[in-house]
Amino acid sequence: MKRSAAASAEPDRQSKPLERYVRILELLTAYPDGLLAGEIEQILNLPKTTVNRLLHALEASDLITANRKRGGRYFTGKRLNRVLYSETGWIEIATRRRLKELAETAHETCFITRRFQDRIESVAMESPDASVGIYVTPGHILPWHATASGKLLTAMARQLPPMEGLERFSDNTIIDPVELKNTLAEIRASGYAIERSEHVIGLGTVVVPIVCGSEPDIVYGLGLTGPEQRVMDRIEENIALLREAASHFAAILTIRRPVSAA
Repeated sequence: MKRSAAASAEPDRQSKPLERYVRILELLTAYPDGLLAGEIEQILNLPKTTVNRLLHALEASDLITANRKRGGRYFTGKRLNRVLYSETGWIEIATRRRLKELAETAHETCFITRRFQDRIESVAMESPDASVGIYVTPGHILPWHATASGKLLTAMARQLPPMEGLERFSDNTIIDPVELKNTLAEIRASGYAIERSEHVIGLGTVVVPIVCGSEPDIVYGLGLTGPEQRVMDRIEENIALLREAASHFAAILTIRRPVSAA
């Protein structure tokens, strides 16, 4: 009896080099704490020499990285992470319940933003007041120099963006390069950023960083926004509330459930 074309092609597919590279990448995305080369050999049932060759090739392409301080464990690399983190729907789903609880406690719109490539964007939001929440609706791009999220995540970045020709949204918008650099330095020192009618007149916002594990870059911010006077009257309380909640969101954003490699 003849085997189907699909069935006869399966062993060849599993043995091809490209398939082996893909299986290693799939495996590492499932284990946030990384894997040793020996563990990868065991899970994929491949020879040590083959695994070492594949790992070296993937590492040379920045698709994976090895942390020598953690016993040589392998993790997903910066090029692969750019692909993995380009989609944000999972963040909305994973953070919805806690974000809703935070919004109810603060009595303000609460949201998560992130820095991705050259933009700052809102990725999750829960609001008791839709008229305020519209400004941080998921998918909304935020000007880096005129919003609390933009200033915070820019301040935490390794390289600052150009500071010429920035748009003025209100009389409070900072567009002077020297003043902006000083503001970013103050944010790095204090660990939070505020916005007072700089982007939207009458709106006040405060944002703190979400520090995810051992990641060198801070790419997520947790904030709340509402009428400026109300937010600023409770600024210390709001900062404390956000800082306490940020650790819970950090745990959520770094979770990756192990899955079968088969």
